[in-house]
Amino acid sequence: MDIYRSIADEVSVENMLETNKEIVKYERLSGSSDERQAVEYLKKRLDEYGFDTHIYDCQAYISLPKKCQLEIQGEKIYAQTHSMVPSGHVAGKIVYCSNQDELKSKNYRGKIVMIPGWATFPVVELAQNHGAAGMIFIQKAVIRECIPSGCWGSPTRNDYHLFPRIPIVTVIDTDIQPYVDRLQQGESLEAELSTETDTGWRTIPLLIGELKAPVDTHYFVQFTGHQDSWYYGAIDNGTANALQIEIARLVKKHQDELKRNFRIVFFSGHSHGRYAGSAWYADHFWEDLYENCMLNINNDSPGAKGAEDMAHSIVMPDAKSLGVQIVKELTGQDFVGMRPGRLGDQSFWNVGLANAFASFSRQKKTLQPDGTIGLARGNAALGPGWHTPDDLPKWIDKENYLRDGKVYAEYIMTCLTEDIIPLEVEKDAADIMNILEQWNQEAKGKFDLSGSIRLAEKVTDLCSRFSQAPLSKDTKNDGIVKLCRILIPLDFTRGNIYGTEPAMPIDPMPCLSPIHDLVKADTSDMDKNAILVELTRSVNFIDHRLHCAIKVLNEILDGREN
Repeated sequence: MDIYRSIADEVSVENMLETNKEIVKYERLSGSSDERQAVEYLKKRLDEYGFDTHIYDCQAYISLPKKCQLEIQGEKIYAQTHSMVPSGHVAGKIVYCSNQDELKSKNYRGKIVMIPGWATFPVVELAQNHGAAGMIFIQKAVIRECIPSGCWGSPTRNDYHLFPRIPIVTVIDTDIQPYVDRLQQGESLEAELSTETDTGWRTIPLLIGELKAPVDTHYFVQFTGHQDSWYYGAIDNGTANALQIEIARLVKKHQDELKRNFRIVFFSGHSHGRYAGSAWYADHFWEDLYENCMLNINNDSPGAKGAEDMAHSIVMPDAKSLGVQIVKELTGQDFVGMRPGRLGDQSFWNVGLANAFASFSRQKKTLQPDGTIGLARGNAALGPGWHTPDDLPKWIDKENYLRDGKVYAEYIMTCLTEDIIPLEVEKDAADIMNILEQWNQEAKGKFDLSGSIRLAEKVTDLCSRFSQAPLSKDTKNDGIVKLCRILIPLDFTRGNIYGTEPAMPIDPMPCLSPIHDLVKADTSDMDKNAILVELTRSVNFIDHRLHCAIKVLNEILDGREN
């Protein structure tokens, strides 16, 4: 594989900064007129570079926080509510919980639960299930916007239970600490809180720009990012959008060298619809993506001051090696790469798309005064201004921005110009085999995965032979795409290739997650037998996928030998 190294010298940070300056003129709330103007500007820029562009109007479930009020013992406390929180009013006694585990042990019927941390759906759901009438979350130093919903994208009727049902607010730790002290000393305190959000179905834009390769191919690589923002979003996601435009310029300049087509996609609904734009795109372009897309490269919040950690962006096993090489050569850092989770517009697992990156460079964790390794008070992984009104151009670092731009440019141009797309499907197969072994160990003999492990070993061996075989470039590329479609949903989903996984933490090979409950001592015999039914069906999914991979690989390798 030849990395397209020369492209790094052509990246212009001045171009990106100028584009960013235009983008941050607009407060890009999903579905707003300001957002629409920003999208029209991005379309104009792509048009200037000769891209075939189109703005799609998408119906999506969007929630914009409007206002809230919190009083404790009649004293007003500054608070904010969040997207997807219902509008409502509640009054009641406060119960303080120092951590999530405490929520499991009490009944909070009619009470308002106060707890440190971010408002996330698993915590909200736990409190709701224990009767909480409202919640007060406590963030450190500054309140950052978030969405305490477990629904990925817009809901179906089966997803309504994944939204909060109670009023929720967040406060700053220093403002609330005197009340926490009183509660911990046994004092009874009453709170009254009200929330108002503008939540419902609305039209949001989705911009696609396409550039054709000078060869006859139906395959494309896509470079994606969300253009909606909290407040003016200079870094999240203004720097990413400006980088997308700069990459568009460079790809157009080298269009005659492309071996596959290039698509740039700008999503809305990321910030206020829990990835509603990318989920809409995955739903409405499912067959196009399934048949034609080779790789999704995502881009979120590059180029921030203090963003010196280049090692921990998400990446799938097949797409990692190229990132390791490029990051090492350009930065000297060893790219570790993290398993993709339910974040960063990862709406394409069900389709079977390989993915590289999301939020890329991050704030580097250091030794803190309390002896822990972490970020300084008031900072966040994507910078001090992240998800606050302070997400402004002052936090952009020119050198870091240029560095990040070079990494993306080399990665994208290499994927567009190599005869064979640089995806290592043998790494996907090995990952599945290792995960199966881990699940089998956890099952402790109560459920046997040895048959699936043997199949995974065979797939891993055949994938290695496939990667080393002297096959034509078309055979290799077709085989890689077919194998990604088979293996990625197996590695990352529960098996529904036409839907999405919830916006909550998820296990590797989540179809086997019932094993956690199977091995618990307090699981009833009734439930254990039901779990065995679930797991039997999961193994059917696993083994069928592995047999499909074996069939594809044997057909390719036998065809070569004949």
